Amino acid sequence: MKKIISAVSASVLALTGTAVFADKPAKAEDNKIKIMCIGDSITDGYGIAGSYRKFLYHNLTEKGYNIDMVGSKTGWSTTYTDEETGESFEYDDDNTGYSGYSIKSYNGRNGIYETLVETNCLSQNPDIVILQIGTNNIIDNHDMDENLNDLETLVSYILANIPESSTLFITSIPNLDPNRSDVYDWFGNYRHSADWQTQYDDETAELNIKNNVNLYNEKVKSFAEKKFSEGLNVRPANVNSAITDVKTQLADGVHPNNIGYKAMGEYWTEVIDSYLNGKTPEEQPLTETTTDIPNETTTEYVYERYYYTVSDIVKLTKYVLNEENSLTERESQTYDLVEDKRLDVFDVIAMRTAILRK
Repeated sequence: MKKIISAVSASVLALTGTAVFADKPAKAEDNKIKIMCIGDSITDGYGIAGSYRKFLYHNLTEKGYNIDMVGSKTGWSTTYTDEETGESFEYDDDNTGYSGYSIKSYNGRNGIYETLVETNCLSQNPDIVILQIGTNNIIDNHDMDENLNDLETLVSYILANIPESSTLFITSIPNLDPNRSDVYDWFGNYRHSADWQTQYDDETAELNIKNNVNLYNEKVKSFAEKKFSEGLNVRPANVNSAITDVKTQLADGVHPNNIGYKAMGEYWTEVIDSYLNGKTPEEQPLTETTTDIPNETTTEYVYERYYYTVSDIVKLTKYVLNEENSLTERESQTYDLVEDKRLDVFDVIAMRTAILRK
């Protein structure tokens, strides 16, 4: 059954920007708030027990909430001890995180969608669902349109099987650091052209991967916002904003270490606490993967005899990704940095290199 808020609530939300909840989970009879974290190895905790979930559980209980983590993996409770501070706390480790899983199954990958159906874990009636999925789709360079179609199927299933008062948070995925030795071979599909005739160097592969992460995150954000605008209990989230440094916050180039997981846990604590209190937390912008580029769009950079702004690289990237259909005659000429009379990823690389160089 579709989860649709009333027209009155939707109107108030549109006018005030503040969430309106007819039934907050905090008012359940047993005063427990059931949270289900769904995802791949980043949710599961690949090499790092408890992932971000342990920090989310601890932070919310410290705020006085009665939290019950639920999922297809149940019956676990464990202790975390910070190696530096010695701080120790217990946490509820129930979750629905599966290492190596994609949105839906395809050749070589099991899918979260099929797992939800098989385990029927949504029958536990979570009050809050956190969905972070898609990293393995990006690692495989899986077709982007199929990714979004699969996400539609997955989200529709979740919404049809959770209580009408529950809310689904759909989040971006963290940035990646694909040239590290531990995960280097995972990104083989980015290191050559589709016909295998061209081999790409590490810099080109990394740029293509980052572009795909950015593209996926933008599409996920738009997808979640559209669902919300349709009156569904869906909210966009941007946990990628918590991973600001892939060198220090990722253990292997894909999976966070406890520094990264703690930042993710703090992000979700703020989001969930704001939700439970009927507040709208300040939106975090999607994190740019090239953080050395200044945010001021008025800053200009020079490459040979032409000047470029940040908006130029955005426009060129969108054109190459077929998100923008046309460029002016001047843009078509000046964006051809490699001078081969075509606009493609190599021009994007050249423009980004020029910007970073200045």
